[in-house]
Amino acid sequence: MLSEKSIRNSNSSAVPTAHIGKGSDQIDKDTSTYTENESAAPDMPLLASGRKKRWSHGSLFFSLFFFVPLIVSRPHPIETWVLQTLGYLSFVILYVKAINQPVKKLPTYLLLMFLLSVASSFQNPGGATIVGFIAFIVGYYNSLKTGVMSIGVMMLLLVSLHLTVFENAHFLLSASLLNSLVLFGFGVMERNETLHSIKESQQAEALRVLSAIAERERIGRDLHDVAGHALSSISLKAQLADKLISRNKIEDAHREVKALAQLSQALLSDIRQAVSDIKQLSLSDEIAKDKALLEENGFNVTTNIDSSAEVRLSAKQESQLALIIKELTTNTLRYSKGNAVSLGLEAIGKTVKMTYKDNGVVENSTPLKEGNGLMGIRERAASLRADVDISFSPTPVVTVQLNIEQTSSIGTA
Repeated sequence: MLSEKSIRNSNSSAVPTAHIGKGSDQIDKDTSTYTENESAAPDMPLLASGRKKRWSHGSLFFSLFFFVPLIVSRPHPIETWVLQTLGYLSFVILYVKAINQPVKKLPTYLLLMFLLSVASSFQNPGGATIVGFIAFIVGYYNSLKTGVMSIGVMMLLLVSLHLTVFENAHFLLSASLLNSLVLFGFGVMERNETLHSIKESQQAEALRVLSAIAERERIGRDLHDVAGHALSSISLKAQLADKLISRNKIEDAHREVKALAQLSQALLSDIRQAVSDIKQLSLSDEIAKDKALLEENGFNVTTNIDSSAEVRLSAKQESQLALIIKELTTNTLRYSKGNAVSLGLEAIGKTVKMTYKDNGVVENSTPLKEGNGLMGIRERAASLRADVDISFSPTPVVTVQLNIEQTSSIGTA
């Protein structure tokens, strides 16, 4: 039989409190790691990724200025037009490939683009247009110091070519230098804006990590406070009942056993209460996260959220609905051929209705088969006793309708 002191020690060690002491150390470690990562220059997202992809390709419209000098000058033979058109198409191919390449492979593509600009300039001063695109890429992917050095070397080459090869081609030189400076500046500004967005994302992630650590510490403290004293009392009561039985004091032993049962029930109730206080998955946070993720991947997202609707949901309804929206977002990113998503949440009488629409047109050539994602959505809706409607004609639309009157019964199920 254990002594009271040993029982107390064993109860204390049985409660999961080891991580509580690590909490502050972990916070310091995560914070220092974040600070180190912040000081290091992060890898820049590709110009052909996320929201940048659309305007990176759209900016090719301005490359058509390549043909302006040919149009406004005197008529040129058909051979010149053919060669310049082939040169322009070669530039477009090199540019599209360049914005899809990591930084280590960029110098080769930029050098080929520069040589193409020089070769085109023998017949067409519009070759200076290509230099501007090179300068923008340099400004975006490199630090200011490296970028200025790179642009400086390119300008020296341009001046040298002007003095040795393109004599009296003042328009070509001035256009090349002007394009280089202006678009290099735009590249630097885009880089700074991207770095600021990356920094904000890292800070948000650090806050989420610290919040999770703090929540884990709180749960550990609550469980320790709830279980520590109760388990010690139960152990002492059990020892006392054992001694009473050995002394043949059956009635007193029964009384202690009944007290044991009451203590156990109270402990179970307290633990359930502590666990129920664990932070549920926030629907508003999930919507904000998924919206940002869709926008980063080039989707135009429209949300119409009734603030009163979320308040009327139980913890389980809110958590499951957040997971449904997360799965729908994942499906959109994987399979959608559209570019716009709308999400609505509204309270209608005694129901809450969620509507998710994707403007991607679904081909009807083959019958559609629901995969694990959509089957999971139906299962989550069924667990909430909610009505779910999934339609693909002409575009995907998913509607989930919850009965608010079932809130209390679902929340305690």
